[in-house]
Amino acid sequence: MKMLSQACFDQARQSIMKYGRPLEKATLRRYFSKGPEQDILNELKKFQNEDGGFGHGIESDFRLPLSSPMATSVGIRLLSSLNELEESKEMIKSAIGYLETSFDKKRNGWFAVIKEVNNFPHASWWHFNEEDSMTIIDRSWGNPSAEILAYLYKYRNYVKTLDIDSLVEYAINYIEDKQEFNSENELFCYIKLYGVLPEELQKRLEKRISFAIKQVIVYDEQEWHEYVPRPIEFVEKIDSNRFGVLESKLNDNLNFIVGQLELNGQINPPWGKSYYEGDLKEVYNEWIGVLTLKTLV
Repeated sequence: MKMLSQACFDQARQSIMKYGRPLEKATLRRYFSKGPEQDILNELKKFQNEDGGFGHGIESDFRLPLSSPMATSVGIRLLSSLNELEESKEMIKSAIGYLETSFDKKRNGWFAVIKEVNNFPHASWWHFNEEDSMTIIDRSWGNPSAEILAYLYKYRNYVKTLDIDSLVEYAINYIEDKQEFNSENELFCYIKLYGVLPEELQKRLEKRISFAIKQVIVYDEQEWHEYVPRPIEFVEKIDSNRFGVLESKLNDNLNFIVGQLELNGQINPPWGKSYYEGDLKEVYNEWIGVLTLKTLV
């Protein structure tokens, strides 16, 4: 397996400092320069609203300042790595309060965004369709509902009104009953849910996640230049469950990523620049910062 050279790492770090938001820069310093966690927390505060939810473009592709379940799931995802800090715990508690109020009983879960998303710059896949009362993202129930349930389960001592156990059972039944999968993002959400559950529930989820991954994963290296679900994206850490992903392909994928960093000094959004024009022009560069940081971590 290729190793990332110091020179290549330094170039990637420079790209994050050039293109990243203050949030990514603070996170970079924390992981690689022993920077203070408080700096990350201070940046995350800028994205949280008074109702506890997150907005203000924390998910770069929609600039909605108001709170949404999707943006809030991103906020808690980042806060969960700082949950030893008392301020972080309070922010998570507040965010969970918002998620309880935004729960949709008919859906038995959450819709990704609210209709006001259309009033602000957003990529096409975040457009709220008035006829369907949802975005195309919402065609897959688990994105973001399964990830949100992961945080509600992990921080269930903050939950006041929702029956977490019954919702988790609903989520597992949903994926057990589903036969055709076409959203890798839904599976990423389920992998996060898997990570917080007890062993008996993990066993049920593991079978279905592995089954689903086989339907969507792309092993062909020639396609990895495009926006496709690559092997490494299903394995979050070195000691994570592999869910049947081929070890040889994980190594090949890591070699590919190192090659991309050697070639470009950064990770460019594989979905391209064409979606980012006008008011969204700055978002492409934001994604360079986000994706390059994620890759180094």
